[in-house]
Amino acid sequence: MLKHNTYSFFTPHKQEFPINKLVLPPNHQFSSKRLADLSTGRYSANKALEQLGVKDAIIPIGEDGAPIWPEGIVGSISHCDSLTGAIVAKSSVHISLGLDIEEIGSVTVDLWDLVFTENERKYLSVLTEKEMLVQSTAIFSIKEAFYKFQHPLTNTFLDFLDVEVSLPYFDNVVVLSNEISIESMIRKNRINYFFDNDCVISIITKN
Repeated sequence: MLKHNTYSFFTPHKQEFPINKLVLPPNHQFSSKRLADLSTGRYSANKALEQLGVKDAIIPIGEDGAPIWPEGIVGSISHCDSLTGAIVAKSSVHISLGLDIEEIGSVTVDLWDLVFTENERKYLSVLTEKEMLVQSTAIFSIKEAFYKFQHPLTNTFLDFLDVEVSLPYFDNVVVLSNEISIESMIRKNRINYFFDNDCVISIITKN
């Protein structure tokens, strides 16, 4: 379960936040679709922040594309073609948050060697076709959420094969890369994932 003072907001993917109010990094060009994605994400983030008591927040887009949250706030934004969401908390509650949303069935078998470890592929290969569609999407989504969780803390690029979702319970992301210290706090993470609107929604927090 998420802590009671962690807040989220999800909405069908549609443009709600005025594009002309987006704070974009200088010298970056964004397509109209990307701007619409950013707009809906900022709308969701603001709605989540309102639950936290933060009104009319400005959330600039950093040079790396990640949101820049108000001081004392951590959060994460994600979207797929049908759903957009954001999750926020005070930094005194969580050191970081990672959110990812993926449409079930979006991770096809031809991508497995790129995104799944040998253990993960073995686990998926014995499932029924329906289970395989759901759980391959879940593992991929959890890895994406973990990257968003860990990067603000480590500033380290991790590949999909640098981490492994613990099996069969999906309760922790195991860091395989030796670039991350064995004492690193990101190794003590917790997975929350659920399903909505034919999507997997994954959230990573710290235990």
